[in-house]
Amino acid sequence: AVTSVSNEQDIIIKAAAVADYRPARISEEKVKKSDGQMSIELERTDDILKFLGEHKQAGQFLCGFSMETQNVIDNSRAKLVAANNVKVEGAGFQGDTNVLTLITQDEEISLPLMSKEDAAFRILDKILSLMQDSVC
Repeated sequence: AVTSVSNEQDIIIKAAAVADYRPARISEEKVKKSDGQMSIELERTDDILKFLGEHKQAGQFLCGFSMETQNVIDNSRAKLVAANNVKVEGAGFQGDTNVLTLITQDEEISLPLMSKEDAAFRILDKILSLMQDSVC
């Protein structure tokens, strides 16, 4: 759904992937218990943000989120994103607050603990500022 309408958007803000892997096979029936151990084979999920970056239109702004647990800035810098360090108290998925670092090619902006709504406004302000700077 995202990729089918991406060419029509001026700004795309893309959440972090729900998962990088999924089960390779899904059983229609209950998997019965048996002796011994069982392994679940995993396959990679589609990287929608990567696709959007590879097919980005001229003048289009793409902002992704990165959920990292180690080397947060280094792993996120390659993506040019809002880095979400889920190891910081108050950040992540469990509450109404977040702690982000906005990462561009030129700077890192560490945001303090704030509501997710305020974080969204800060992200939009930064995107609009960057878009305005690129027009001037």
